[in-house]
Amino acid sequence: MVPAEEIKFIFNPYVLHPGDILLMNTYEEQLRKKMGCKYEHAAIYLGDANLIESNGAYVTMSHIYSYAFREKDHACVLRMKNLSPVTATDIARNARKQMGREYVDARQFRHVRVLKNTDVKDTTNRSFCSRLVAQCYAEERITLVPNADYCEPDDFLQSQMLEPVEDGVVPMTADLVKVVMNQQAYRERVETDSPNAEMFALLSELYSDDIQDLGQTLHASLRKPELNERAIAVVRASRMFKHMDDVKRETPWVLDDEEFLGHFQNTEEALHYLYSQMNHYDNTYLPCYRELHMQMVVLANQFPDNALVVFLRDYISKMVEEAIVCRKRFAVLYKLLEKERAEDTEQFVLRYGMYRFIDYEPQVLDIGFMLRDMLKGDSIE
Repeated sequence: MVPAEEIKFIFNPYVLHPGDILLMNTYEEQLRKKMGCKYEHAAIYLGDANLIESNGAYVTMSHIYSYAFREKDHACVLRMKNLSPVTATDIARNARKQMGREYVDARQFRHVRVLKNTDVKDTTNRSFCSRLVAQCYAEERITLVPNADYCEPDDFLQSQMLEPVEDGVVPMTADLVKVVMNQQAYRERVETDSPNAEMFALLSELYSDDIQDLGQTLHASLRKPELNERAIAVVRASRMFKHMDDVKRETPWVLDDEEFLGHFQNTEEALHYLYSQMNHYDNTYLPCYRELHMQMVVLANQFPDNALVVFLRDYISKMVEEAIVCRKRFAVLYKLLEKERAEDTEQFVLRYGMYRFIDYEPQVLDIGFMLRDMLKGDSIE
């Protein structure tokens, strides 16, 4: 964590697009000295103030403000020239599919510089930061670096396909100090916690296969259907696909009016929280959950005798329903503040505006990505 008094710059989510590449000096000085590089870490921006990274343990999602910098040139944002919004969204989706993938054996790094200009492919089924970024682009037939399996963060600086994003890194402001410190602390607390990885490890043992993502799980279930009932038990016992359990564990005060009001004595902080949560649900949680559910619906139709696929279709449907319940709950809490703290709420709205949709409104789900996956041969994922 960078101490609050040393933070001068942060990423600027207001100008970032999904698929943008984030390069960072994370102040691992020994690592940077060993690598002889300007940046020792890379990540992909997902949108909605979130990034995805391979953090030394697993591929995981973090908030954009969970990284902070002492100098402006300690971070950089790169964007592909003329990248279409559809392709950018698919690149971000490729990154999300890798959630939970294990980090490589550190000994593999000794080969990166030797292999980065060759056509040697990785066979470990593992990831590290720059490999994650390059592979997510390579899945869309975009070659940013000579070898997507073996590359370093600084290699992206040399790519003729990328250009810096103006104002991608901006000065820290006083009103964001608390948010940035909280996000840094949260990332540090949960960076080695991955329900995905825990579940995939158990499924790997069950299927006697190296499973690092859901697509690989489904492939294994098709090869060994006799193990699918046991796989269902593994999924049921894991923390995956249990949205309401996560809410009860992390923010139990959301579910009780009095506890919510007691948790937020400051109305402005309460409303910032509600606006943020409604935005996350509308733009990240629910769209991603619904996409995953739709994929399971299609696969269950294609493989109706596969018990694991049918189970996941129904299990993930329940997760979507739980997330909708939570999203509606935030609307209720907003109206509670309107009633109990009317003057403060009015002042907040005058200053920041009204969130566009207080009440939950289901959005149309674009399933075009599934057709594109089929054309790439990735329909099982």
